[in-house]
Amino acid sequence: MDENNNLVSTETTEEQNTNGVKKEKENWYLPYMDKKTKGIEVEERKSPVAVFYCAGASNVGQSTMLSSVKAANEVGYDKAALLCLASISAGLANITNGAKNAKGIVAVDGCPMSCAKKTLEKAGFTPEEHLIVSKDLGISKNFDLNSSTDLGKIKDAVVEKINNIYNK
Repeated sequence: MDENNNLVSTETTEEQNTNGVKKEKENWYLPYMDKKTKGIEVEERKSPVAVFYCAGASNVGQSTMLSSVKAANEVGYDKAALLCLASISAGLANITNGAKNAKGIVAVDGCPMSCAKKTLEKAGFTPEEHLIVSKDLGISKNFDLNSSTDLGKIKDAVVEKINNIYNK
């Protein structure tokens, strides 16, 4: 993401983290699982933690999406994969298989309606970690879709949830 929170493509898929260890910069897990689902041979890789977020029609909903992207960029896509929540309820095999094969699942919700968690549970998945931004971080919900406050605070909480699963 650039300084204006716009997604930008990169020419390389890896970068050095602060410890000099390479980390994935692109969400490689989606095309990987798509190929596996179609029976196309792929080089086996360690599965990342799947992150599903509800990008609901509120400030906290929109903030879950932006912060989840920032969290995945921070930890690297070898550790965290952003997967499409709507694809779970649509029953799309590549996303469902991605969730099944993930190291674990983080559900990120903006408010106590818990749409991400409930959608996953309805499809038979139990998130190992669940974040409710308004409840857990004390960020008030409103309906100003242009208000994405406390992104750093939310990102840090998502990173913590990812690490809780990944480091087990």
